[in-house]
Amino acid sequence: VASNRAGFSRPDADDGGEKPARLLATLRRLSGPLLVVAHDNPDPDAIASALGLARIAASIGVDADACYGGEIAHQENRAMVNLLDIRLRSFDEIDLGAYGGVALVDHSRAGINDSLPEGHPVDVVVDHHPPRGPVAGSFVDIRPAVGATSTLISEYLSRYGIAPERDLATALLYGIRIDTKDFTRATAIDDFEAAAALLAHADESTLERVESPSVSPETLRVLAAAIENRDVRGRVAASCVGEIADRDALAQAAERLLDLEDVTVTFVYGYVDGVIYGSARARGADVDAGELLRDALDPVGSAGGHAAMAGAQVPLGILSEVSESESLPDVVEAFVAGRFFEALDDAPAQPTGLPPEFPTD
Repeated sequence: VASNRAGFSRPDADDGGEKPARLLATLRRLSGPLLVVAHDNPDPDAIASALGLARIAASIGVDADACYGGEIAHQENRAMVNLLDIRLRSFDEIDLGAYGGVALVDHSRAGINDSLPEGHPVDVVVDHHPPRGPVAGSFVDIRPAVGATSTLISEYLSRYGIAPERDLATALLYGIRIDTKDFTRATAIDDFEAAAALLAHADESTLERVESPSVSPETLRVLAAAIENRDVRGRVAASCVGEIADRDALAQAAERLLDLEDVTVTFVYGYVDGVIYGSARARGADVDAGELLRDALDPVGSAGGHAAMAGAQVPLGILSEVSESESLPDVVEAFVAGRFFEALDDAPAQPTGLPPEFPTD
């Protein structure tokens, strides 16, 4: 392991430095500014990665804007944005025609869990989630063995000798910690090395404030509903929480349900604005949460993620047309729970090696 002038460790690379050179070459070929797109309702990893890639573009004179669709709702995510004075543009105010290129971070397909038109041309993709199929882009770096996209962006900063500013380093470190659940979930050596390098530049006191925000009443309500409505079958707990105001509360509830005795897989779901959202978690289980949700809900919506954490969204569609004798929460629960537990009967096990590679060019 060598070091560079930014004070970062520089991991030895199997590509001999080819990827960093190709990324810069791709950015230099753009005909105008770069739009860096995080997935909708971004988490800390997506936010930090978008900012980091924009910083890399700026280092070679390419103007770049980081943007997101949806909203930043989770209280810790809002605290991170506010305390670090993070400037992200809302996709609603973006004119796509004003940009010479598009980059995706923490997801890999335009129009799938982002606000871009489906199939929109993409120049750069940097992600750590296993792709569902071929990924289009002039430059693609997808590494499912790594715990966070922020780790990959931190590595590129290191390769280019760019010392991240305090706020960027703090955001990247927080992104790594959140996605690896403080290095206890799906963590690679690269994640430890990136975090150690970022520590020298990050503001730990700000991190402490980000990690201790007030909990919203909606989050507490969703958690209470998830506990009360849980359907436990063996070591698996699923819970319909009905209509929600904050979809990020689903992930927090799914995490908390893992604390139930003998429960190793959780799935919490609810609906808002005509869409059913769900969040799954697995810990110490032989079930792959991402594949489980794909089998259960991808045919009727979209779903994906990792073995230990996954998400899904399904249009309510005709389910919303309930009769007077029915309640929408009951209809949603019957539909989603039916598909979920049916898929669980033939659930894929957690992978023991790397997922299959897909062509990326």
